[in-house]
Amino acid sequence: GSGSIGRAPVSKTGGWGFESLLPCGIKNQRNKKIEMNREQKRMMQRQGQAPAEGGASTRRDAAVQAQQRRSRERTSIKQFFREIREEMRQVAWPTRGEVRNYTGIVLFVLIFMTLLIFGLGYGFSKFVTFLYAK
Repeated sequence: GSGSIGRAPVSKTGGWGFESLLPCGIKNQRNKKIEMNREQKRMMQRQGQAPAEGGASTRRDAAVQAQQRRSRERTSIKQFFREIREEMRQVAWPTRGEVRNYTGIVLFVLIFMTLLIFGLGYGFSKFVTFLYAK
């Protein structure tokens, strides 16, 4: 091309167009080949519907894997509260002055918005009754 040496393609597809790549095939439970592209195959693997080697897994396999993950993730009540305490120590708690300042700001905005909405509603109702009074 003219003047395109050393430039990266502008589109995400790298100038190859929008046609999808050739589909990869996997087999379902009845050993029937299912056509799908790489993106679909990777999504199924992430969701646990297809093993890493590419064959389709059954729902029972996925359920067993999910149960195993849940049982590994469970902790004791004591461990749970210990982790909560550790996380709460890492929280950046506001000072008393900051809490007072933020509370004042929230109350001011609350009162201002209440008065604004009330005033607009009252004004519009008076305007509408003025229009229909004639």
